[in-house]
Amino acid sequence: MDKLDFANPSYNRDTGKAVWSMLYFGRYPQTEVKGDALVPAITDAEYDINGDTYISGMKYRRISRENIENNECFGNNTFRYFRWEKIKWRVLWNDGETLFVMADKGIDCKAYNNENISITWEECTLRQWLANDFYNMAFNSSEQDAIITYKVNNQGTPRYIKGNGRDTEDKIYILSIHEIRNSDYGLWDKEIDWEHKNDKKANRRIKPTGYAHARGASLGNVIGGYKENCKWWLRSASSYTNYGAEVAWDGSIFKTGYHTRIFCSAVVPVMHISIKDLEHLPNTL
Repeated sequence: MDKLDFANPSYNRDTGKAVWSMLYFGRYPQTEVKGDALVPAITDAEYDINGDTYISGMKYRRISRENIENNECFGNNTFRYFRWEKIKWRVLWNDGETLFVMADKGIDCKAYNNENISITWEECTLRQWLANDFYNMAFNSSEQDAIITYKVNNQGTPRYIKGNGRDTEDKIYILSIHEIRNSDYGLWDKEIDWEHKNDKKANRRIKPTGYAHARGASLGNVIGGYKENCKWWLRSASSYTNYGAEVAWDGSIFKTGYHTRIFCSAVVPVMHISIKDLEHLPNTL
């Protein structure tokens, strides 16, 4: 496939499941190294202040219970080790000049805001983390040049809070309730659900990376087969201004929301990438 041939989402009309073009862009700690693969070269290596090291050209991250915000999913190990890997993105929309993309998994576990107070998307600490820590950690300078600053519409949610603060300009952000109900993006489709009685929530179900789970992203219950899925944040305000809306384990939109200072929900970033700049980057398909 040529880099210009990223198709817009389509639906399998028999199953109701969406089909996305996929893009590999940036790197982040994801898959846990364990069992026989956890060799002394990894456990005995010297790790820098961020918990990172290189072994035979491969980058690894080491984390402990003490340096994460929620250790309920961490287990009893002193340390856990993860490989840095290419981030896989779903192409939500290709307008011919830019790609609107969403991470295929919950990439990390963060609170919407580090204090449980009434807060807007503009002011929350999750937005700051995406704009600074995640942006600089996941993307090299050439990749950063390809990411477009986008004017984000923070419109209100019907029947709930009228607005979520002022519009913002972001390179990295998260979806809103309005966006996640846009059938063009392959996340929801009334017509297919009505005709085929398929589960329209299925295309919104997300699994966390091993890294995000170890850092606190809780998994769903066994009922309905959702036990490997995570909850993930939306930027929309919900029923209270100190609650953030989320997508639940089964893919439903939890408009009532959770306290903004909850450290068990995953982060699923979205962004807009220049196709022209993407052409000059290797290994994105």
